[in-house]
Amino acid sequence: MLDDLLTPFHSWLVELRREFHQWPELAYQEQRTSGRIAEVLAELGVPFQKGVGGTGVVATLQSERPGPWRALRADMDALPLEEANDVPYRSRRPGLMHACGHDGHMTIALGVLRTLVEEGWRERGHGGILFVFQPAEEGGAGAQAMLQSPDLASQPLRAVFAGHLFPDRPAGHVELAPEASHAASDEFHIRLVGKGGHGAHPELCIDPIVAGAYLVTQLQSLVSRTVSPLESVVLTIGRFEAGTASNIIPHEAVLWGTLRTLKTKMREEVLERLGELIRGVEAAHRVKAQWAVERGYPLLVNDSDLAGWVTAKAGELLGSDRVHWGLPSMGSEDFAYFAQKWPAVLVRLGCHDPAQGFLHGLHSPYFDFDERVLDAGVRLFVRLLTGFEKREEKTGEEQSGRVSVECRAPD
Repeated sequence: MLDDLLTPFHSWLVELRREFHQWPELAYQEQRTSGRIAEVLAELGVPFQKGVGGTGVVATLQSERPGPWRALRADMDALPLEEANDVPYRSRRPGLMHACGHDGHMTIALGVLRTLVEEGWRERGHGGILFVFQPAEEGGAGAQAMLQSPDLASQPLRAVFAGHLFPDRPAGHVELAPEASHAASDEFHIRLVGKGGHGAHPELCIDPIVAGAYLVTQLQSLVSRTVSPLESVVLTIGRFEAGTASNIIPHEAVLWGTLRTLKTKMREEVLERLGELIRGVEAAHRVKAQWAVERGYPLLVNDSDLAGWVTAKAGELLGSDRVHWGLPSMGSEDFAYFAQKWPAVLVRLGCHDPAQGFLHGLHSPYFDFDERVLDAGVRLFVRLLTGFEKREEKTGEEQSGRVSVECRAPD
């Protein structure tokens, strides 16, 4: 099945992906990456604009005939992670790695462009397609930065698609959520100030470590005992720093955490309860608390009608048994900013080798994928982007039919 999906330029896709993989760049530093994308676009004769949202690139493929405008988003940035894979194409930049599949996302988008150009879509298609190569998905809100460009924000897009490699599923399979796809994320920072002193005389001190330890356990009960088990909430303390020696009670302790929620109301309720718990620790342990919440990415919600259509089109290509409805992810995605503005769908692209099974997840130093997913992704998004114009024509005909009936004068 997978081999049947291979494109005529499979080797080109693999070579391009491995080049991106060897030269990863962090958020808003994607100069070499965006430059290579621009080179490919120029070779294909596709007009583009650089510097959108910092280092982003927007390419435009426009038909000679009128029709709907749609877009495909591909993110570009890498992670601050040392690669552990022993492969010829491993990262050449110490401490940086494409461990979230963005090298694959860019390659798929360029493969879609090449297919459409070589098949003469500009002469026989309708409307236009934007290819959005986005910086800074990994925490930098690059989508939001790109939308600050009036040229992009003013586009009358009828749909925006994105793909994300998904190692939980084998290559050749896809998954998407019917509505909520990725959680909203918030980061918080808590500083507990006590009174430092000798570890042998705690009665003369106010211990911020003890206060912080109590707070960590209470925050776990915040989810398990104040949130309905039918709700999806994750609260994690990922960093706790205090002290310099075993016999010194430090002056302060600092905690960093993340909150993930799938409902706006629940997001606000948990943040309010967080403040109450911090104030309780202040009173119980005599520490002074300072805290701040940094709002992260909003909830990513797929357009339900568009998602249903995508599953049908994916089933035509891959077979209905390889298309799956999935639960929301508690990870976050700044594609949410595009989904707030236009109807949007994010498709999870299965990418582990079916013969090997699942090995390593996203953000692992060992993450890699079956490169046949590049071809599967190209074929899927070509089908979605070209098929969308027919969907819009059909929708328009149905709406036109309804109007004519509703406006008919009674006999």
